[in-house]
Amino acid sequence: MLKIPVTVITGFLGSGKTSLLNHLISSYPDKKFAIIENEFGEVNIDSELVANVKNEDIFELSNGCICCSLNDELYVVLQNLIKSDHQFNHLLIETTGIADPGSILASFITDPFIKKEFELDAVICLVDAANASNILDTEIVLTKQIAVADQILINKTDVAGREKTDALKIEIANINKFARIEECVFAKPANMNLLGSFSYDPAKVYQFVLGLEANSTANSQITHGIENMCYTSTTPMDQMKLGMWLDAFLKFNQESIYRIKGILYLEGVDKRIILQSVHTQIQATVGKTWTEDDIKESKIVIIGKSLNRKVINNNLDELLVK
Repeated sequence: MLKIPVTVITGFLGSGKTSLLNHLISSYPDKKFAIIENEFGEVNIDSELVANVKNEDIFELSNGCICCSLNDELYVVLQNLIKSDHQFNHLLIETTGIADPGSILASFITDPFIKKEFELDAVICLVDAANASNILDTEIVLTKQIAVADQILINKTDVAGREKTDALKIEIANINKFARIEECVFAKPANMNLLGSFSYDPAKVYQFVLGLEANSTANSQITHGIENMCYTSTTPMDQMKLGMWLDAFLKFNQESIYRIKGILYLEGVDKRIILQSVHTQIQATVGKTWTEDDIKESKIVIIGKSLNRKVINNNLDELLVK
């Protein structure tokens, strides 16, 4: 059974998330969307789209899509969607503007029920070109939203002007070097290939890790405390020690470690292990078998705030098989 792709839309208050949501709904008439709004009732989709209210949880829209609010736990909301009579082939989630979307992403990489039915496509972050620089100076949540995104839309560029937009683009790229960055007005990007990128697919982690390693240095530019580091080793790692360390490391640093991606070379395992985490949630999947021609090597990328590189490197060295 094919899993339902999930696109998460994040961004600070007033950045244009709901406008983008409406734009996606109208621009992909072939898709039957289910929409989860984190703020339904306050900042909801256009009222004229609501065609039928079958119950207090799920709203039918005039174009055949359905919408509901995230009033309960995400697990419960998704269960209700699956059990409903409505058919849909893509899930859009609009998060609240003042929250880190990490907890929502974590559910999709760890919860067995959610992983069985859904697959993360990408995270799109809307950034208000006119106000983002000031917000970044005072609100760490916007920095987190940018850091975990795969696609970033700089919105309201007509209001901000060219000079301010260009300066913001540099600032965003320093926070997240590997997201696709596009400009738009009224949350309508010229390139509408926003859905179906599957940036969270483990198969794409290897390219991500290689790209980050090539562009990372010990003195890489730091913006708002966000840094990245890449650890490599050709010595196999102890699987049990690594698991225990990761669990403790992420729980202890849950406010400062945003994402981890990596390819692991583990003792006694003949396949690559693909590692991904969002905050405290960890996902490990089996990759390709190591061949005789491969250089067996672990590559771990850590993205977070004010990383203590020396301590982290020493900790990871302790996990190597002696």
